[in-house]
Amino acid sequence: MTLSRVGLNAVFLRPRMGGLETYVRRLVPELVRLRPEIRFVLFLGRRGREALAGEPWLGEVEVVTHPLLGRRGLTAVSELTLLAVLADRQGLEVLHSVPMTGPLRLRAAHVVLVGDLIWFHDRETVPRLTGAFWRTVVPRVVRRADRVLTFSEATRHDLVSSLDVPAERIDVAALGYGADESVEPTPEPELRKRLRLGEGRVVFTVSAKRTHKNLIRLLRAFARTREAIPDVVLVLPGNPTPHEDELKREAASLALTDAVRFVEYVDAADLEGLYALASVFVFPSLREGFGLPILEAMRRGAPVACSNVSSLPEVGGDAVRYFDPLDTDDMAAALVELLTDRELALRLVEAGSRRAGTFTWERTAELTLESYERALK
Repeated sequence: MTLSRVGLNAVFLRPRMGGLETYVRRLVPELVRLRPEIRFVLFLGRRGREALAGEPWLGEVEVVTHPLLGRRGLTAVSELTLLAVLADRQGLEVLHSVPMTGPLRLRAAHVVLVGDLIWFHDRETVPRLTGAFWRTVVPRVVRRADRVLTFSEATRHDLVSSLDVPAERIDVAALGYGADESVEPTPEPELRKRLRLGEGRVVFTVSAKRTHKNLIRLLRAFARTREAIPDVVLVLPGNPTPHEDELKREAASLALTDAVRFVEYVDAADLEGLYALASVFVFPSLREGFGLPILEAMRRGAPVACSNVSSLPEVGGDAVRYFDPLDTDDMAAALVELLTDRELALRLVEAGSRRAGTFTWERTAELTLESYERALK
């Protein structure tokens, strides 16, 4: 049987979502380009349509929605129930559920994406009711799926050990880079003035302000970094969260109030500008499904220091300076090393550029299509 109609469940999608929003924006056009004979059907709620309204490829796919699909408070329920009806009406051969959840029963073969199990291991990372729902529903959906997609071997092993998913039903499709290369970066002088960065060097990270991102230890390590390099500034962009209050209190207790910039969600131009001016990109996370920001930093020519755990070495390879994320002395040493050893920083930038070039959305789409074919068989 050949693939002719494939659905993508993106009911969860809304503006400013970060990783999964990038996944949909970059994967779908590659799927369409590689397999123009397949009719791709994109299931969206109202806010998802708003998020993708400007995408040039949207006219090349069929968009299906419903007043109850993705409605606030009903997103998960509509995925489990209404989506199955809509998918069956479309005569799909395969449904690819991007957000871990999807119909428990439907006629099409079902491919479910599970990017990580952070929510399963670290309960503080998601709201209590959301976490309880996922722990109840996701294992059932995943075990019933024909194939399970994930981004790294680390998460593949986690799915086997934590959710009892048979290893032979799991496919790994690593991600390509995320942001659009055509975006012009905000000029450095403008960013330095607006964000009060001064004239010194900048350490930059891209992390949701949640406990598993390990930003508390980063602040402690940064305080030690400032002892060696007093004018360095740390920039922490991202949507505000309850954990941010704890981070700000920690920064104050470490006398870092004037040295750490808590910036809300930045636009694409500011993000490009921050990558461009950063002397070091740091990623101290304790657990990741992939670690896309490392790839983003390497592709933009920033030297990277990151944790040596979870999936991160799969992304970083030999192109980053690793540290133990539980050891603030080791983390601080990595930052000081990259800020002071120009030869090492340049060597990592060159290695990072080569390594980043091996991660493409074309390859992600090819591996995803292979998963669809396996599901159909």
